[in-house]
This record gives sequence, structure tokens and C-alpha cells, in this order.
Amino acid sequence: MAKQQLRSRGGCRECRRMHRKCSEHRPSCEYCSSTGKECSYDKALRWGGRSFKKSCFGQVLSSGAVVKQSHNTTTAASSNASYSNSFVYGPGNGQTSTRIATAPSLLENTPLSESSVVTEGGLVDSPSSFSDFSHDPTTIAPSDSTHDASPGGLSITSPSAFTTATSNDLGRDHDADVELLPYPATPDSTDERSCSDLVIDFGLQKTSSPIDVILNPDWLPWLSNVDRSLLNHFTLTVSSYLSLHHAMQNDFCTVLLPMALDTSHGTHLLSAILGLAAIHQISLGSYNDEAYLAQLRYTSLQQLRLQSVGQNAAVDEQSIATALTLCLCDILAGGEKPKSWRLHLQGAATMIRNYFTMHPPDSGNILVLWRWWKSMQSLSILLGNPTPRLNEKPVLTLTPAGASDYIDIYDGFSTKLPPVFEELDMLHAESQALERLEVKLGEDGAVEILRNAHSTRCEALLAKIGGMIDNPVTELDPASSADTQPEPASDYFSLNEAYHLAVMLQVYQRAMNVSVSDDRVQDLVERGIKCLSGITIYEFASPGVATLQPLFIFGCASLRDQDKQFVMGWIDRMRTTYSLRNTDSARDFLLELWRKRDSMGSTGAQYQYHQLLSEKDWDLSLW
Repeated sequence: MAKQQLRSRGGCRECRRMHRKCSEHRPSCEYCSSTGKECSYDKALRWGGRSFKKSCFGQVLSSGAVVKQSHNTTTAASSNASYSNSFVYGPGNGQTSTRIATAPSLLENTPLSESSVVTEGGLVDSPSSFSDFSHDPTTIAPSDSTHDASPGGLSITSPSAFTTATSNDLGRDHDADVELLPYPATPDSTDERSCSDLVIDFGLQKTSSPIDVILNPDWLPWLSNVDRSLLNHFTLTVSSYLSLHHAMQNDFCTVLLPMALDTSHGTHLLSAILGLAAIHQISLGSYNDEAYLAQLRYTSLQQLRLQSVGQNAAVDEQSIATALTLCLCDILAGGEKPKSWRLHLQGAATMIRNYFTMHPPDSGNILVLWRWWKSMQSLSILLGNPTPRLNEKPVLTLTPAGASDYIDIYDGFSTKLPPVFEELDMLHAESQALERLEVKLGEDGAVEILRNAHSTRCEALLAKIGGMIDNPVTELDPASSADTQPEPASDYFSLNEAYHLAVMLQVYQRAMNVSVSDDRVQDLVERGIKCLSGITIYEFASPGVATLQPLFIFGCASLRDQDKQFVMGWIDRMRTTYSLRNTDSARDFLLELWRKRDSMGSTGAQYQYHQLLSEKDWDLSLW
């Protein structure tokens, strides 16, 4: 009787699976050759007695992560220690798409913003940095996989919840009402093919290259390449084009970005910020996905409505920031549509008021958001937009009594000026009421008395502003005192004076209905243009960012050709430098206003710009 053969230890995978003796012939053993089966001597990984796909490391690799190894030539001695060296695993190069989630309740698995490093001592975290991203700030980087963006959602997923999907599913033909796609319930729902392909051939594969630590292989891997590029564009470019000082830009980035990346309560703020960056990219001409922009704004609005405001300070701050960002989106998209940006601004004011009622205003976040809202509110009043009813006007202030005046880097003008805006707005409302009374009552003694009292208050306000110009505020914002700014401080002083002259011009036009051909009006236009001509437009955070508002007011009162040419030239410079679409709205409106006045002949000088705004049903904002 022949002696029974022992089971071999180096047999092929098929013979080992069948628990039979393998002849170990290469490349195919006798059994596999006779049965026609594929013969392989690779050994599948098993971790802790579990199948590889169920191990922690297998779940990470199944989500599209890769092990990154250097290819440096080393000595044989160093290769013996290569298996004990640390290595890094991170996301793959866009090989998998992600499902889409839109409701805050689906975002329980908040994605980590740090890459994990496996060392001999265990699993440690390595913080990522924005500086590791090297995409050009003015272009959208090409994505390795097609961006998956269904209406109403972002490609934002927890790293443990990746799943493969059709790479070209852009959802552009879908309706706005979309079906929410929840995250996979368990890690086992990942595609098994990525697990079964991970094998190590111990018999044939040898390496002499050590595996080095590669810090931060990627940042924010749970965002798609397009979303990361938009976020990078907001950080490096958009935030600087919206800031008068780099301290203001720093406030935007250090407050808005951490709140946006905390998606535990939803992605409404992140969607709004990405939408703002997309609007600017479209204005630059380097991005043309209008459908995805609409999806981002839809997502932000829908999730903002789901927030429970008034219960948690962090949630309230996120909601306020979202409302202000959406307001800015509407302004930079043109800023002329009624019932668009103003609704967001009023919503932010309501939430800020409730925040002050329920939470102490000692958070650095709420202070930045309040200053941002205050700046947008002041400029909306200055331009002469439709005035809300008195009981709807928010009265919010955090300025301590007796505080010294300075030039606010969020506004570009002195802290003395916002109360003047409010007084100007009241005088404008009085003027409109008096006009209606004159139409209804005709020549009436009582109306004449009211008109004289109104004129007296207007003259007093003009004298007050003139005194502020003669004794200007020369102190800059304390927030900018510790920082060095590339442009000279004289730019801030010139901008401050330009805003004072613009307010005086508004008193003549809106409150007193003085003809633009009046010498007092033309003198203010000439002085204002001289102030603006002394300001330099830079491609970084600087006072030149805030020149569009006073320039527009001077342009509305310009009659001389040289003044009109200066205004158009300055708008073109701002459009070329900053690429903000509201400059196009300002240019188109001024050209139409000048044509209309020319067509009216001698009576054209009596035609005020706010009359054209009313006829066009525009609610223009040029922040």
C-alpha cells in the first residue's frame, strides 16, 4: 500500500481551496492543467482571521484609497527594514464616484479633514493643510473622474461610505425635486471587486525600495475635485476680491471655512461658498457649469430651511453665515433682481437679533458676521434701494458707547457715517411722502410748511457731513493695527472722503431732488472723481475693492464727457481686475441712464437715477 502524501504548503490557490495535494508545477500544476482551471500561486491577505474586505484596512482600500510608496533606489540592507517602515494610505486619484446626500440628517458621519498614517506604534493622525493644494486659483482643475452632482446635493461623503457609481451621472436633465440617496448602511456595501484584487505574490515579487512616509497625500478627500478646486478658489481669490484689508480676508477664511467644513448640521454653508466661487469662475470664463451652480444654490436654500434656529449657537452662526453668503451670491451674480439678495439680508438680520436675545455675543464668529451684515446693510441704504417699513428696519449694534471713531476695514469709511445713512434714508422717505401729498392736495399751505422743514433738515445734514470732511477721521480700524498692509494708508483716507462726498450727493439727489446740472452737484462729482483717482486698484485685498459704490453714485450725476469717460474706464478696470458681474450691471445701468437723459433734452437733468431704478424694477446692490 502506497504511503499517503502529505498536504503541500506551497500549493496553488485552487489546490489549497480543495485541500488536495498540489504538484507545484509552474506555471500550472497537474490538477489545474487537467481541469482547465486558472492556476495561481498568489496568496490572498487575511487580517485577524477575517476576510480582507471586512478588516479595517480593507474597508479603507475598498473606498478607493491607495498605498503610496516611493521609488528611490536604496541598498539591500535598507530593504530588509522596509516592511517595518511607516506608510500612508489616502484617497485614490478619483477612481470612484460618490453617492449624494442633501439632508442634514444624512450627514451623521462627518468626514475627517485629516489623513491617517500607519506606523509601528499604531494609527496616528496627520493634519492636512490648505497650503498643500497646488491648483491654479483662477481655473478649475480637471477631474480624474466625472463630477457626480445631482440637483440639490453635493458630492460630500464620509470616507467610510464611498460607493461606486456611474461616472457620467451629472443629473443635468433631472428635475429640481430629487430623491435623496442615503449613505450605505454598512462598510460591507462597498464594491467587492476592489477587495478581491488585492493580493501579494510572495514568490515572484521582491522589492528593494523602502516605503517612506508621504504626509498629507490629499486634503479633504471626501470632496470631489471640482468642489475642492472651487473651495480653493474661494480661499485664495474670491475672499481677497471681497475684502478691503487682508485682516478682513483672514476673518472670512478663519470663520467661514471651518464652519462650512463642519457638515454635522448640513452642507448649506459649504454649498453657498462653493456657489459663490462658481459664480466668480463663470464670470472669469473658466467655468461654465451653470447647472451645477443652480444645484449648489438649491441645496443651500433647502438645507437652510431645515435648520432649527435659536437652539444652538453653532447652528445659528452657520445659518447666519449661509444667509449672508447667499445674499452675496445674488449681488455678485448681478445684484439687480428684486426680492433676491434683500430677502437674505433681512433674514440674516432676524437671525442675528434672535442670536443676541438667546446667546451672549462673545463669540468671535458672531462678531465677524455682525460686522459683515452691518457693512452690507449700510451700503444697501446708501444706494437708495426701496426703504423697508420702519418697523421692519433692524436696529442691531455691538459698538460700545463712547468708543473712538475709526475707518472700518469692513466698510471703507468712518464709523461716524452709518448713522448719517439712516438719517439720509429718513429724509428720502419724507421727500417721497411730500411728493404724494403735493399731488393729492396741490398748492397747500400745510404742505409748504412741511417742505420748508424738510429742506432745513437736509441743509443741516449737509453741514454735518461737510464738517466731517473738514475734520476727517485719521485712525484706521484697530483690527488692522497689528498687520502690515502693502498699499498706503492714504488709499483708505481717500476712499473715506469719497464716501462722504457720495452721501452729500445723495442728499441733493434723493432728499432734495436737485437737478444734476446744479453747480453744487457737479462740484461734488468733480471732487469725488479726484478722490477715486488717487486710489490704486490691486489684485489683492485693498480699498480699491470698495470703490464701485461711490463711483456709481458719481456716475449717476455725471454730465461732462470727461467724467463719464473716467467712470467707464474705472468700471472696466474693476471688471478686468476683479471679474465681478455686478460691475456689468452698474455699467449697463449708467449707459441707459445717460442715453435717457440725452433723449429727454433740456429736461433730462431733472431725471434722477432712482426714478430709472423704479421704472426698471431693479433693486440694485453693488457691495
